[in-house]
Amino acid sequence: MAIILLKKDDLLFSKLTKGYLAIVVIIETIGFSMSKGFHLNNAWLYNIFIVFEAAYISYGLYVALKKLTDKALVICSIPIITFIITYIFEVNNHGFLKFNSLTINVESVLFVIVSLIYFYLLIKCKDPIDLKTNAQFWWVSAVLFYYFGSTIYNLFIYFLYQDFPKSYVILIYVMLILNLLLYSIWIYSFICNSRQRKLLSSSY
Repeated sequence: MAIILLKKDDLLFSKLTKGYLAIVVIIETIGFSMSKGFHLNNAWLYNIFIVFEAAYISYGLYVALKKLTDKALVICSIPIITFIITYIFEVNNHGFLKFNSLTINVESVLFVIVSLIYFYLLIKCKDPIDLKTNAQFWWVSAVLFYYFGSTIYNLFIYFLYQDFPKSYVILIYVMLILNLLLYSIWIYSFICNSRQRKLLSSSY
């Protein structure tokens, strides 16, 4: 779907989006096969993936914020710097074969904060926005919903699983719903991007 909607878009962010989604599909396919098919540890694979995730989400937030503030680069560099510090700390602490849960938890909180900054600046902006064509609004909305939900999920998963082992199945469905929400809203943002591109081309 993303390939079709972004096919004619030559913007760097659109190209990165197609590349990132391709990486997601590849990693999830390999990760699932390793875990369920061969019963192998796939934590190291996701430690590689979260590097791409942090870079892509940070850049996407920067693209959205730079239209609203001159401090977009400073704001979006905070998640990247924090990611690098926590990532190196965890790898040094427990090695590369254990998942860097602290890194992704901290990163999720920072993505939520940056997303909220975007909406705060958007509310302060005097220019009206058209939700039918504003792709950045929907893209950031998806990021906010997903990482806020992920933060709550990550905070409670350990305690719930320790006290209620059978709740693990429920937690899996919760994560599936969050992923469905993320990609569904992203698809709508791609549709908005396509609409905006058509409006611009018809104005010439």
